[in-house]
Amino acid sequence: MSYSPAFKKLLAKRGLTDPSAIEEFLSSDLSSLHDPFLMKNMREVKTRLEEALTKKQKILLHGDYDADGITGVAVMVKVLEKRGGDFITFLPERDRHGYGVSEEAILKAHQAGAGLVITVDCGITAIEEIRLARRLGMDVIVIDHHRLPAGGLPDTDLILNPLQEDCRYPFKELSAAGLAFKLAQVMIGEDASSLLDLVAISTISDIAPLVGENRILVKSGLAELSSRKNLGIKCLGEVAKLKSPKIDTGHVGFILGPRINAAGRMGSPDAALRLLLTGSGREAVSLANILNEENKERQQREKEITKEAIAKVERTVNFNRERIIVVEGKDWHQGVIGIVASRLVERYYRPAIVIAVTEGVSKGSGRSIKGFHLFNAIRSCSEVLEEFGGHEQAAGLSVKEKNVKLFREKINEYARDNLDPALMIKKIPLDLEIGLGDLTGIFVRELEQMEPFGMGNPRPVFLTRGLKAKGKPRKLYGETYETVMTDGSSSYPVFINEKQMYRCEISRSDTRFDIAYTVRTKVWNGIETLSLDAKEMKESAVGD
Repeated sequence: MSYSPAFKKLLAKRGLTDPSAIEEFLSSDLSSLHDPFLMKNMREVKTRLEEALTKKQKILLHGDYDADGITGVAVMVKVLEKRGGDFITFLPERDRHGYGVSEEAILKAHQAGAGLVITVDCGITAIEEIRLARRLGMDVIVIDHHRLPAGGLPDTDLILNPLQEDCRYPFKELSAAGLAFKLAQVMIGEDASSLLDLVAISTISDIAPLVGENRILVKSGLAELSSRKNLGIKCLGEVAKLKSPKIDTGHVGFILGPRINAAGRMGSPDAALRLLLTGSGREAVSLANILNEENKERQQREKEITKEAIAKVERTVNFNRERIIVVEGKDWHQGVIGIVASRLVERYYRPAIVIAVTEGVSKGSGRSIKGFHLFNAIRSCSEVLEEFGGHEQAAGLSVKEKNVKLFREKINEYARDNLDPALMIKKIPLDLEIGLGDLTGIFVRELEQMEPFGMGNPRPVFLTRGLKAKGKPRKLYGETYETVMTDGSSSYPVFINEKQMYRCEISRSDTRFDIAYTVRTKVWNGIETLSLDAKEMKESAVGD
């Protein structure tokens, strides 16, 4: 297949030059998914689950309180419903149960006569809880994508986690709901594809890389979401005023996902699970409104704590000495400290850990910058921590209040040796320099073939030099403004921030700008328009 010259250059910049690799990237579909039986223990898990279904054993589905854990349990619920399973669900409440497998849930499952426990998005570190379940006569299936614990795996041979050393499954980056989907494939066959809307929400919300199998799952899942077949998700979109007929990663990441996450952050995740599973229109509307209100509360608490955290950083952090921000506060809501950490990373462009101090053990959540492995940094401080876990870019921890200062010192000692200062200089990753004339209809259609965009497959950033502003910027909402930029032949609306707006306001009428931007299309009343979203703007050296 032939492509425009600009698109060929873009693909090459992304490392795609071989025609077969290009075809695989642009055209892969569900038929390209790996065989689920390549995953270690998949046959054994299927056999044990089939046994539970045949014997009518009660099954406990134990998830986590975030969007990945909630959607993962929803996937398993739909599988068991289709197979006529007898099950109960348990999602921990953040403040009451904390992270991970709950001993309380194990005991309740035993009292209810359960013979099998399935953990989703947790369990890989639940050594004691799984030992308790086995002692009480219950088998345990662990469906967990998190890193394997250094101290060894829990006492069960029924673990689905492709990070196991001898696991032959080729793709290692599935979300928990993605792993549950692989099990769904072997339990209900092609019907599993109807669950991909849940898998898409999980994968995007958990910021899993949109490469390989995740890219295929999310692409198909977004099509499923756009069909609005899930009643609860449909109502949630309506309450959130999501009107676009085509749902993309941005809609999931900034509209649907945060509202599902809000249930676990601010109250009980059960409301979100019920929303994803309900067949009642009245219940769907009620639950969608509850999640929307909880998200508003989350936003307010996040705003307040972010303001306090920034003030504390400005007062107490010595940036010459401390490469990792560690900031703590009493009575900060544990449900939003991870988001606050993200805000600090955006503002200061260095790793940040925010700790909610409470009596006894305090909880912390951290976010990192590209190129710095936060989990390894936190692990280097294990002797002063009660618990910790996570990934390269996001991690959590528990620490006694008296050890917070020592933790700050130790993690910054590690950072002085392992965090290159060059990583803390924010750079706009440019893909290609083009002219406005390159933004043809053909090129825009080609760009759409690269979707879905997200972690691991970012939306392309282009650079165009020597553009002039036509007229004054106008305010759209918040700190977002719109101006029109032209090269003399072509003109496009450009979304700019407040700082860029002031730059336009004070510039002379003949000033030219170099703009780094992404391209977005919008369909309204059947008419498609193209706009540019400015990532960086500076005065150009290009003359008239």
